[in-house]
Amino acid sequence: MKNFWRLRWLSVGLFIGLLSLFIACAGSRDSDVKINEEAFPSESDKTAGADTSAQAEEAEVLRLLGITKESEKTQTATEAAEPTAGADMQELKIKLNDLEIEARKKNVELDNLKAELAERDRRLTDLQNELAKPQPQGAAASASADVSFKARYASALGMYNDRKYRQAISMFDELLALNVANSLTDNCQYWKGEAYYALDDYNQAIMEFEKVFVYNNSNKADAAQLKIGLCYAKLGNKERARAELQKLLSSYPNSEFISKAQTYLANL
Repeated sequence: MKNFWRLRWLSVGLFIGLLSLFIACAGSRDSDVKINEEAFPSESDKTAGADTSAQAEEAEVLRLLGITKESEKTQTATEAAEPTAGADMQELKIKLNDLEIEARKKNVELDNLKAELAERDRRLTDLQNELAKPQPQGAAASASADVSFKARYASALGMYNDRKYRQAISMFDELLALNVANSLTDNCQYWKGEAYYALDDYNQAIMEFEKVFVYNNSNKADAAQLKIGLCYAKLGNKERARAELQKLLSSYPNSEFISKAQTYLANL
């Protein structure tokens, strides 16, 4: 009986020892278990991963569209250069327009020169033809010369009416150089003065108009007197202009230019 209880207590003690050993082992295994932190990423890692994923998706979309980083840089550079290129193009257009205007002016000048040369050639041809003709004798010669003078006078006056004043002056000079007694000679002198007046060369015009008085009984004397007064008015010499216009009133009381002279006098 005594041995029985001894064995029983021995069994209990062995059980308690095994139980303690089991608990100790269990605690040791729990303490040995480590969490693999790499398997559970932190919040910052999650954010970085999301950014990387977004960048990858963006890169893939750009690749499908055929856009690369280099093309983006090129586009940016092109956009930056566009304002400068636009300004340069506008400046070029302005310069081109100025050149076109200048070219048109030169063309007009060239056309005028061509017309002047053509007119000179025509007059030279006329003179050569006149010289080549046999000289008529007596009254017939005089009549022929008179017809020729009238034709050339009409041509010179036509030049004046076409505002080709320089050409007209040259043609009137040629007629005056003939020094012939013709009823249109004083008219040539008068219209030469009118040509200089149209060219705003008032001093020369005054000299040409005064030469009209050399011709006796000229039908252009009163007109020349009126224009002399107007020339002085154009030159700003009002006192001399009044004197010349008053001379028209006193020297040519029946002139058709009396009313004009009075009007000019009232405005001086």
